[in-house]
Amino acid sequence: MGRLGLGVALAAVLAIAACDSETSPPPTAPGTRDTLVAGGPRQPFPPGGGSDGGGGDTLGTTLPGDTTGAGDPVGNGLWISPEGTTAALQPVDPLAFDTAGTGVAGSSGSSTALEFATSGSGLFAFGTCGRDGLWTDPDGNFFGPNNPNCIAYRSDGGAGNDGTGQCVAAAGDFPGLWIDPNLQATHPFNVNCALAGATTTTLALHFGSPGQLYEARNTSGSRALNFFSGGLVQAQLLYDGASDITVGAGLLIGTDNASPANTWTVYFGQPALRYTEGLANGDLIGAMTSSGVPAVACSTPIGCSVVNLKLTPSP
Repeated sequence: MGRLGLGVALAAVLAIAACDSETSPPPTAPGTRDTLVAGGPRQPFPPGGGSDGGGGDTLGTTLPGDTTGAGDPVGNGLWISPEGTTAALQPVDPLAFDTAGTGVAGSSGSSTALEFATSGSGLFAFGTCGRDGLWTDPDGNFFGPNNPNCIAYRSDGGAGNDGTGQCVAAAGDFPGLWIDPNLQATHPFNVNCALAGATTTTLALHFGSPGQLYEARNTSGSRALNFFSGGLVQAQLLYDGASDITVGAGLLIGTDNASPANTWTVYFGQPALRYTEGLANGDLIGAMTSSGVPAVACSTPIGCSVVNLKLTPSP
């Protein structure tokens, strides 16, 4: 598939810091860790490691009813890319960008639960899907339940979840390509074509990692948004004003409003937040700081939902 890039590499595996209350430092290189999951070493996801069976929630050939993914929201929250990797965090050049305010991300209003495929291939045809949204990566490692790489999408020719456009199959028989009302093709695995379940107004998410906004010093209109935890970048959006394209990377970890609270993650490399192909996705940073952006949030024991992700400016 053809893709219009911004020179953003897609090779590094994400890293998640344990705390999320640090003050944002100035523009800097992204944080990295040697392990994917906080609390213990594992081979990196995406697959490609050795033959020792490591690399995720490896369960063997017999699948138990409750997988280790229920205690592992980090490793179970990553989405694979069209290249079979996870999206890499990129440094923000302090010579090209000025800081432009801070904020905290969260969601409120209505949210829609998503359904999972229980058979067939996973996202971008990598791995396979089984019961309860359990994803088996190409190396045979299991991630789940409710793994986002097994979210189901429609290609039935019907309207998108917002009632507009049309959901069809893309090249390579990838599902969920949304054709917008102006007959412009977006990209496969579009959140507007995800197989939707019940809609609720009770789910509210809060992400404690502070977001730092940056604006380009030139007239390009480019901007960046980094979320920090423990002094390291955990998630980001980068908008290129010349191409009108936004790319995202990293994993934001938060909680809901239940008691006790559940852990939820938003992976910024998901197709809703990272350009892959087709119609330019526009300035998602501007949208997130105003009306919000539809994005998929996941909780391993609960499932995945489309939420309206919004950045609330700090006083």
